[in-house]
Amino acid sequence: MKKIIYILLLSWSIVTFAQSNVKVIENQFLDYNQLIVKKDFSKALDQYAHEGFLKFVPKETMVLIFDKMFNDPNMKFSLEIPTILKVEEFPQKIQNVSYAKVFYSQKMSVELADVVNAKDAEEKQKNINLYLGAFKSQFGDGNVVFNEKNNQFEVMSYKMAVANSNEGKNWKFTVAEKQQVELLKQFLPEEILTDLK
Repeated sequence: MKKIIYILLLSWSIVTFAQSNVKVIENQFLDYNQLIVKKDFSKALDQYAHEGFLKFVPKETMVLIFDKMFNDPNMKFSLEIPTILKVEEFPQKIQNVSYAKVFYSQKMSVELADVVNAKDAEEKQKNINLYLGAFKSQFGDGNVVFNEKNNQFEVMSYKMAVANSNEGKNWKFTVAEKQQVELLKQFLPEEILTDLK
């Protein structure tokens, strides 16, 4: 009887620990994205960017990229806080590092000067079709619409981020996309990237 109670307590503590780890990952991932949405790029990168990624693209360069993207006079760009669809923890540590995959969706809106400032309705429609095709090829046919009321493209993206932590408390995040696999392999274990093939 004592063995059964011990086994039940052990399994309960393992499940509770795993759930709390997932909750920590979710909370830190949302905090990271909140900082980006608030345009606090430097703090977001200091707290949550993978050090290996920053060796290839230094923090200062990333801040410039974010600044340019969010402050381009020809494009108004806004992101919403993502919705986490699921978190999959990798079952064992790799070189003493814990990993997890964060699958999420995120809505963004894009207003382009080429559309808003088109000289006539024909040019406007041509530009809408051009950008709509480009967005659909990147994000999927059913994930992009053009909202005529506010002259914005509304995009729903579905992505995966890799979370890593040395001690299981402070997590770092790297958005993992198929076109970046070769770069990601330079600092992330290949077995974490299987969903991108």
